Amino acid sequence: MENYKKKAINLLIELALTENKHPSVIPYTPAKTEISTKDIPDLKRRLGGKDYRYSRALYNTLSELEEEKRANVHSLAVMADGEIILEASAPGYDIAYPHLAHSMSKTVTGLAVGLLVDDGRLSLDAPVINYFPEITPSDSKYSSLTVLDLLSMKSGVGFAELGTVTEDAWTSAFFNSKFTARPKEEFSYNSINSYILGRIISRITGISLYAFVTEKLFTPLGITNHFWETGPEGYTKGGFGLYLSVESFAKLGQLILEGGCYFGKRILSSEYIKKMCTPVSDAPDAIGGFDYGLHVWVSPTGDEILFNGMLGQNVWIYPKENMLAVVNSGNNELFSDSPTLAIIRKNLKSPSSAYTATRADYRQLKTKVNTFFDSRRAVVTKEPERGVLYFLGIKNRRPFDNGFTPLIGRYATRNNNSGILPLFVSVMQNNYGGGIEYFAFERIDENLVMSVTEGGKTYNIPVGFYGYEESVLDFSGEKYIVRASAERMLDEERNPIYKIALIFPELPNVRIIKITHTDEGILIRMSEMPNEKIAETYFDTLTATTKAGFIINLVEKKMGEGFIKNKLTSLFNPSLAAIDTRTAGYREKLDFDNKEIAEKNESSAKLIKTLASKFLSDEKPEEDKEDTKPSTIGSFFKNALSLLLKVAKVKHDDTPSSTIIEIPDDTITFLDSSESDTKISESEDI
Repeated sequence: MENYKKKAINLLIELALTENKHPSVIPYTPAKTEISTKDIPDLKRRLGGKDYRYSRALYNTLSELEEEKRANVHSLAVMADGEIILEASAPGYDIAYPHLAHSMSKTVTGLAVGLLVDDGRLSLDAPVINYFPEITPSDSKYSSLTVLDLLSMKSGVGFAELGTVTEDAWTSAFFNSKFTARPKEEFSYNSINSYILGRIISRITGISLYAFVTEKLFTPLGITNHFWETGPEGYTKGGFGLYLSVESFAKLGQLILEGGCYFGKRILSSEYIKKMCTPVSDAPDAIGGFDYGLHVWVSPTGDEILFNGMLGQNVWIYPKENMLAVVNSGNNELFSDSPTLAIIRKNLKSPSSAYTATRADYRQLKTKVNTFFDSRRAVVTKEPERGVLYFLGIKNRRPFDNGFTPLIGRYATRNNNSGILPLFVSVMQNNYGGGIEYFAFERIDENLVMSVTEGGKTYNIPVGFYGYEESVLDFSGEKYIVRASAERMLDEERNPIYKIALIFPELPNVRIIKITHTDEGILIRMSEMPNEKIAETYFDTLTATTKAGFIINLVEKKMGEGFIKNKLTSLFNPSLAAIDTRTAGYREKLDFDNKEIAEKNESSAKLIKTLASKFLSDEKPEEDKEDTKPSTIGSFFKNALSLLLKVAKVKHDDTPSSTIIEIPDDTITFLDSSESDTKISESEDI
């Protein structure tokens, strides 16, 4: 098994089964180093379109999105005939702020390739390895890979998204990875294809991919507010990490709509745009029904074009209606199989019924825009007090919520490796805060401030009762805007629950905190959206190999069915017990509890680490080293059983010579190696 896969399993073990404050398997380098600023809108706007003709279709779109619980929309814009005819944002979000695009970044990289192709500085048939003379690939197949293979996601290279959080030398890891699909033949989605394209662009131009697109693409389109992260090697990430506003992505969509022109100004050739937007790779229907062109998704019929990023980032382009839609979301989805996108396509592909819209339809649409997603607020904020005295300023219209007074205080948490930054973000950015040590709540004048001490650093977060209070947090050099609001609720027994929503308007991710009182202090339950359901997809991919899946089944025979996925769920939804620091002897109590937790986790972590160390190694089992015969399935499984029994402290002599362990959809019988003649090929990844 390749090294980055081994590291991924080690990372999961460290996160789920230990209190390791910094479980990174590679050195940390800050990536999101700038704070976004608000766009100055410059596109023409006409809500509902000319003669209000799209008003009804747009109203239906917003209404259905709000009703669809799987559609966690942050901001949405629709553009037709060169004008923005709809813009709406959920509470706490703003259409004018850059938002992480994830894989929509790939399409921008694809456009950058087109700029060089148009200038004659790069050929789609150019061998990729020619641009990396210092590298000797691990396989002769690499010599035949071309720029076109990377653009069409047909490289077949195995080093992909998972490797970005477990390796820091992305380029060499790419060229020394095994092939997991047939090069030039099979579609195999891979963000590192885009990263390598960005490196090629950098080697041709002498500047970074980000600097190149800023000069040649963003500036001509009037896109002035942007940021693109760099990877650990110091190069633009290429396949992800780009921050652009909804309006900026609308401009890129308009460029596609006009076949390479932007309001008549030629940016790219029509030939390249046509080639880019023609399906060349058949993608699985299960991921959304779109096929793949050159770093852009295209419907099989060619009449719809899509930029797509995970967690619900999309630019949908429909040339037939001269229309496009841009949406940022925080959904549990990886590709275009999306309820959000389905609603947009259904209502806007055939908006002719809206042509008879009236002024009343327009007013209804305007109201819906102003209240979009109000019914889906993470917390229900208070309304400012009204009346003459409040209007004149004699009385404060936004007084402190006295229901939060019992929460005021400082609370010490038991050992953990949780953080205020959502786990999904921490893992992708390799940015672990060091575990939460204290929560504190303070009233300052009429305001509430939540302080969180994490890894020795204290973050002060103002929290709003009447809306969102904004602050900027610096997590080890990475800077994020945070907007916080809170409400106090009562459970069925009339006990208070304090709910705090932390919105990161530049990210698809949200952190929700619920706090209840306990005899010793408070219990903090944290969750995030997107949540563990999106991580389960990665987990299933990681454990799809016989070897990793086998380890999981061994572990669950010892620890209980569902043990691993339950741990994964708790990672995304941690519960932190905290003791009021005003309690006598709280430190001794905390130390005792921490010791208990450490001993409990040590046992399960030791089991899994031992199994992982044994069966993720590339060495043959001991008995096979003494024999020149190829490894057999019987001997491999026999060694596995033997190790499990040793770890579980069961004497091997007491075990029947033939033992059966049930595995989902199959049953494996462990036999002596002499009883099995089924061979394992040297290349099989088990």
